Amino acid sequence: MNGGLLMLAGHAIYQDGRWHGGHQNEDQLYETHARDAFRIFVDDGYDALALSGGRSRPQLADKISNSEAEGMLEYARDAGLWGRRFRLPTPGEAAGSVLLERYGRDSFENLFFSMLCFHRQFGEWPARVGAVSWKFKALRFYLIACGLRLADGRFRFFGSGDPAGQPAIEAFAAASVQYDAMIVRGGEIVDPLHRDRQWFGAKRLGRTPREFKTNADYLARVKQEYGHADLIDLVESVDPGPAWRDVKWPW
Repeated sequence: MNGGLLMLAGHAIYQDGRWHGGHQNEDQLYETHARDAFRIFVDDGYDALALSGGRSRPQLADKISNSEAEGMLEYARDAGLWGRRFRLPTPGEAAGSVLLERYGRDSFENLFFSMLCFHRQFGEWPARVGAVSWKFKALRFYLIACGLRLADGRFRFFGSGDPAGQPAIEAFAAASVQYDAMIVRGGEIVDPLHRDRQWFGAKRLGRTPREFKTNADYLARVKQEYGHADLIDLVESVDPGPAWRDVKWPW
């Protein structure tokens, strides 16, 4: 049994002392997420902290070169969160590892790709998985954990930060309800793997770097990075509905 994986989901891109592509007045909250994640990583004894998020702001490509993951690492160094106990590991190194998952485009990919990243690093699947994100995303991540068959005691969600002020809370609450309603319909969990092409698929394409012409092109790069092409293809083949329950996960 290993110590497991903690994943921090990115929401903006930090570079050269600034956050780019996020929402107004939220920079301090992105920093809170990072600080909480590094604290939980140490306090709860996870083997690895995956900083997850791709180059998800194609409109900023001429100005920003970092991915969300690389930006969170840059922030951690600037803020003094990065110390001797943390390192970017070589393959096979264990406890204290900070992993860069540079491809996640939504909450599902953040968690799924981070697990692939962990397996690439250690040659085994995490015995437990934690996720750090906005408090209001708790239900979303628990639904994803159900889809990945981690909701048997192996998954834990850590909520961090509240949107600043009532207008922001109203906007985030409305968006969150709409998002979760795409996963649960008619009282049934139908899309915890985020397979609806018009909703989740369109969002992912909108966050795909411009050099990739199609989703398949992007996923080919992910497969090159992490392997497990068959598993990625299996996820891509699942349609919304009950089919997610038949997926045989390797963990």
